[in-house]
Amino acid sequence: MLSRHALLPPRLLGVRRLIHSSRSHLTLRSFLESSDATDQHNAYHYADNYSQSEPPVLASIREAAVARDPTEAQKMISPLQGAFMRHLVSMQRPKSILELGSYIGYSTIWLAHGLQTIPGSTLCTCESDQTIAHVAEENVKLAGLTDTVRVVNAPADLLLTEWDPSHKLDLVFIDANKAAYKRYYSTILNRDLLSDNGQIIVDNVLFHGQVQTQAITSNANYADDNVRAARKAQSIARKMHSFNEFVAKDPRTTQVLLPIFDGLLLIQKAK
Repeated sequence: MLSRHALLPPRLLGVRRLIHSSRSHLTLRSFLESSDATDQHNAYHYADNYSQSEPPVLASIREAAVARDPTEAQKMISPLQGAFMRHLVSMQRPKSILELGSYIGYSTIWLAHGLQTIPGSTLCTCESDQTIAHVAEENVKLAGLTDTVRVVNAPADLLLTEWDPSHKLDLVFIDANKAAYKRYYSTILNRDLLSDNGQIIVDNVLFHGQVQTQAITSNANYADDNVRAARKAQSIARKMHSFNEFVAKDPRTTQVLLPIFDGLLLIQKAK
């Protein structure tokens, strides 16, 4: 019997990559160095097949977003990353989660599913765009999570500045404006918003495989028909490298950067 996700033939791999670019960053370096692109994509789907299934409500939200705008839909995490994030939440058992950058609420709902066995737990997520924040609210309602999740239509900077420091955060997921990552991180630590055993998880820290290039040269050129998009991507990659370097040199925290999905940085307070 075929598993729920059949392997894509090579001719369709580019289409799937376009719909969700983070899926091209799949696993650890040793595997990436010893396999070709087809093997990597097949390994991704194998892992997807044998991981927790995407709940129907999340599948419908994701499919609707892709149908509406495939390019914008790339802002969503993949189903496999969602299952991974849910697993992290269920293991850590945080009482308070803050998500910076909800988009349409797809990652929000994955995180909230990890809180289902934790009495009194809450998740606050923010989205600066009013229309998109409304969509996120509707999706949270659709998932039946309004008792756990609060969607705030506000910029991440404002939310962090106004957050009550006495209400410590056990987990912060950063996936908002990439250029502001360093500012978000600094505000969290400077205002002492993170609990002693809390964790910050930062997404897209390898930014489509371009960030490591910035560690070698600041004059990298990327082949792209759309010069404006290429320059924007290069600028973001430089900012992400600067952020990664800033965190690595900060004695207040310890961190591990995982080359999975689009790069995940896990940060905790130094003990």
